[in-house]
Amino acid sequence: MKITRATALILLFMLTISTLPAKSKDFLLSLAVPGFAQIKDGRGYGYSLLAAEALLIGGQLYLKSEANLLRDDSYTYALKFAHINPGDYDSEFLKNLGKYESSGYDAMGYNSTVRNQAVMLYPNDPEGQQLYIEANAYGDDKYWDWDSQTHKSEYNRMRNDAQDLESFAKLAFGVTILNHLVSGFDVLRYNASESRARFSMDYRSRTPQLKLSVKF
Repeated sequence: MKITRATALILLFMLTISTLPAKSKDFLLSLAVPGFAQIKDGRGYGYSLLAAEALLIGGQLYLKSEANLLRDDSYTYALKFAHINPGDYDSEFLKNLGKYESSGYDAMGYNSTVRNQAVMLYPNDPEGQQLYIEANAYGDDKYWDWDSQTHKSEYNRMRNDAQDLESFAKLAFGVTILNHLVSGFDVLRYNASESRARFSMDYRSRTPQLKLSVKF
């Protein structure tokens, strides 16, 4: 049986925590599964931590799925209203597709912009201009021509909405990490057998120093 890297890491983690004291074990398990130790110790709010974890993970999966669906829809939309050739396009092409009216040399076309850049970069050098155009202009395989500005705007809306959903998914991931940390450090807090803070003043090189010591 082939053991994947993820499986090996999980087995190593479980082996490590099995050798630790109970409190340390609870801390690490609560970092891995929010609410674990709280539920085991009869603290009801552990269920809230666990439920939050499930909702956050489910939310991330949902948001990413919706983002992918919107991108697929935008591609299908461009096939119909921008008349692109079916294919696997990179992100730069898809961005330019929503920025320019067409891929051609007309006033609002992408290749027209490339030609203008060539003239600016290589004034009085027709050969340099031509080489630049050949290196950067789109050929017939990356042709597009939007039926209307409205269709181009709708394509951009779908792409922007997909990006927003991905941003929300990243935010949910950050909150998920926070949920793990809150759960783990909560275990440390209530498992502390003693908490005492003490202020003291000392002198070093005739300079007074204020010290705070906290014992758990």
